[in-house]
Amino acid sequence: MEKQQITDQIKWMITDGNTDHEIEALLIAEGVARAEAKRTLAIIKHELFPDEYPEFTEPDKRKNYLWPALLIVAMMLTGLYFWHQNKVKTAEREITAADMILLIKAGPGLYTTELNKINRGWAFNQDKDRWENKKRKTAIAIRMEQVLYMCPVLHDHSFQDYLENHDFRDIIYSKPGSKIFQNNEFMFTIQTTEHYTMISLAYR
Repeated sequence: MEKQQITDQIKWMITDGNTDHEIEALLIAEGVARAEAKRTLAIIKHELFPDEYPEFTEPDKRKNYLWPALLIVAMMLTGLYFWHQNKVKTAEREITAADMILLIKAGPGLYTTELNKINRGWAFNQDKDRWENKKRKTAIAIRMEQVLYMCPVLHDHSFQDYLENHDFRDIIYSKPGSKIFQNNEFMFTIQTTEHYTMISLAYR
């Protein structure tokens, strides 16, 4: 049917009491898209009964951008969540004897990850073959099957207190500024100079 014939047919069907569904089905059968069928029906109903049916207005095309915008916001929030979770997992504290035991058991492949859980800023320096945290002026290295921890002079006794409270025996060592602690599995050697403390851990 031609456009005018379709329009006349719709008007007749409306006045005859046909449902919107039946009228839209006729339009779709004539090759009209479903969205266009709804639009055409709304316009004709307004022409026939302007007091009963509001004037058809085109939807705001800007709304088409709503879902992509919401998706972008959701992705940003997800990224912030994981960033926050990663930040929470970082303790921002000093390395302890327990941390060194964990490292020697874990192996060097996990050092960067594990060290950054303790405090941020650790990276492997290939030239010096060690892990460094330049912000804290500390380093971790593996030398002759030992884990070496170099840091500014320890001003508290928490490291030594941990060893004494976890069945490590204090071994008398004649070298000034040096102490050795050992149990049945590990041996810690703590050497302190004027500026730095060097702590080594090895299996016995």
